[in-house]
Amino acid sequence: MLQGDRAGAKVPSAVTGAWSRREDHAGEAAVQLDKLSAVVARLERDVDRSCRTVNLMADEAARAHRVQSFEDTLKHSREYKIADLQRTCRELKQRLDGMEGDRSAFPRLTYRSFAAVDRRFAEINLLDLRIAEMEAVARRNAAFGYAALAVAAVSLVAQFIF
Repeated sequence: MLQGDRAGAKVPSAVTGAWSRREDHAGEAAVQLDKLSAVVARLERDVDRSCRTVNLMADEAARAHRVQSFEDTLKHSREYKIADLQRTCRELKQRLDGMEGDRSAFPRLTYRSFAAVDRRFAEINLLDLRIAEMEAVARRNAAFGYAALAVAAVSLVAQFIF
């Protein structure tokens, strides 16, 4: 039998009068105290459950904050890399424009690409090599000519002396 049931039920007593009222009052107070303790216990369980829920939510919020910070870091890193790449491309374009010169004269140019200019430089280099070979042949022929002239001079001198 529960304490509340026992306290709420009228127990026949041999005591009458003021003592009987005090017992009734004490019984009702005991029942109310039991009810209050049950409510307090239930509220304590609810508070514990709420604390666990709040802790879980705080952990989840902290994890979400870390993920957000990581995503922001990645975003800023990507933006920095893109900005750096754009700046590099602009600098490269400026350097290329400086090498190409005035674009208004570009349509009149014979060589409109670096490949064409490279081919022309190769042709010029080939001509330089051929000129160098011809100069070497000319020097060799000059040496042979001077040698022949020297032999002729020696033979003339030898004819007059002997």
